[in-house]
This record gives sequence, C-alpha cells and structure tokens, in this order.
Amino acid sequence: MRERKAGMGMDLEGLRSFVMIAKEKSISKAAQILHVTQPTLSARIRKLEEGMGVKLLERNWEGVKVTEQGHYFLYYALQMVSQLNNASAMLNKSDMKKFEQSLEEVTRMDRLVIGLDTGLSGVFMNPLASELRKMRPDLKCKYVSRPSIMLVDLIDYGVIDIGLFYDVVDCSHLRHVHVMDDEWVLLCSEEHYGNVGEGADFIDLLKNEMFVLFENPVATYVTVWEILLGLFGSIPNKFQIVDSCDMMLGVVANGQGYTFVPRCYIPQLYLDGFPIRAIPYGETLPKLPILMAYSKSLQLDVPIEQLTKNLACAISS
Repeated sequence: MRERKAGMGMDLEGLRSFVMIAKEKSISKAAQILHVTQPTLSARIRKLEEGMGVKLLERNWEGVKVTEQGHYFLYYALQMVSQLNNASAMLNKSDMKKFEQSLEEVTRMDRLVIGLDTGLSGVFMNPLASELRKMRPDLKCKYVSRPSIMLVDLIDYGVIDIGLFYDVVDCSHLRHVHVMDDEWVLLCSEEHYGNVGEGADFIDLLKNEMFVLFENPVATYVTVWEILLGLFGSIPNKFQIVDSCDMMLGVVANGQGYTFVPRCYIPQLYLDGFPIRAIPYGETLPKLPILMAYSKSLQLDVPIEQLTKNLACAISS
C-alpha cells in the first residue's frame, strides 16, 4: 500500500483559464471572454503551474503556445471543466423544471451509494449487485465507477458509503476488509507470440518490442515502470499510450505491442473476443490487494465481512 501524496490544490478558475487560453491562443482574447484583466489571468496560470510543478504555456512572438506537458494535461482539464459544466447545467437549467421529479430521484440521499474502481466494475458489478440483492432485497442502491484513489476521497467526503478498490492509497482511517488479491497478466498478440515460451527467452524477445501503456491510476500508483525495470533491467524506449481497455486490446491483438495489466481489468469475456494471449505473472510480480472500505462513522445494515467473502467466492468460481 502506498501513502497518499498531497494534492496540488487545483482550482476551477485556473482550469477554465488554461482551457480558454489554449483555445484562443491568446491571453488578451481569453481575458476578454472570461471578463477578467490580463494580469489576473496570468496570475491564475502561474498559480496552476506552480501547483503542478510543470510549465503549461509558453509565450513567443506568435502569441501563446501550449507546452508538451500542457497538451497532455489539456485533455484532462477539458474533461474536468466539461463534467463540472454538465453537472451545473443539470441542476440549474430552467428547462429542467419539468423533470424535477426525475432530478429528485437522481439526487436523493436515501440510497446506499457504492463506488467501484473503474477497472473492477466489469468483473465485480454483477456479483456485487447479486449478493446485495440476496442479503437485502429491499435495499436501494446507487453505483458509481471511479479510480481507486478517488473512491477513498469520496468516502472521506461522505459522497459514497462503500468503496471497492485496489489497495494503492492509505485507507487506514477507514474500516476496510480484504476481498482478494489480483495479479498482473502479460497481454500479447496470439498471432505474433503464440509459439513463444513463457520463460526468460520470452521476456528477452519482448524487451525491444512496443510497450502499450494503459494509462490508469492503478498502473500509476503501483508504478508499472518499476515492474518493467525489474523484469527487463531497463525501461522500454518504445511505448504508446492508450486510455481504455477496448483500445488497449485492439492495439495488442493487432501485434502493435504488449502490456501488463491487473487481471480483473480484463474480464474473460473481453479476452474471448480478441486473439490475445494472457500470461499470468502472479509469482513474479507483486500482488494487488482489493479492499472493500467504508467510513468508521457509518452505520451499515449490510454485513461487510460476509459480503466480501461471498464476492471472493463468486469471482473465484
């Protein structure tokens, strides 16, 4: 388990400012649109850059240019701003008045809110819902899917009641139960590597191949580079980044690279649809404990220990 790192204190004004400048390629135009002065806008960007520890924008004779790090961050900044705008619009738009009853149903608080790590939902969602229904047929639930580290924050803030996530961040302040251990698997194309063994020779063969970095928080916090360094003795100098399971499987299936992922991230149903070879590396690489956790102040009517035991049995079978 890894300790949580301090947040960078990112503010919405800084995000909106960065996104607008990147779009307009001009601080003066962005300032006019946002109805602020140029010094104010520049100060917001400096604060954002200082908090992140990277340079997002560069000024030159043509105007403002987004740096390489800025381009990488822009994708996430746009996502965050868009999601916040959508949530605000749903709650405040006047034309939503006719859907007040539906909106109340969405935002009501008398439900058990359960969060699952994004990568675990494919394997755990069905058995979890099934077990809860057996235990408490009358229980009303809401399910959300977020990265593991975010789920711990959501429990802390009381947004969700229970979280099912990888043990990649300190959650000792929560009540938590060990569900099971996940393992790393190597995924590669059946066509390209189907006749190759699984020993040292196979690792040597992959050493110079393209590595497909599946950009997910678990890989980030467990540090997939440490794993590769331990296996190969060096970090691959050829790699490409994908941000979804479907993209990763498509790239690997076509022989454009290989990757390591937690087994639960790739349900067997997914693998059956792709010509991919999955090789477990449970004995070589560190296990990934999966926990179920909730606040110590929360009074639950669901027996968590029994629920986790039933879940582990359902997944194993």
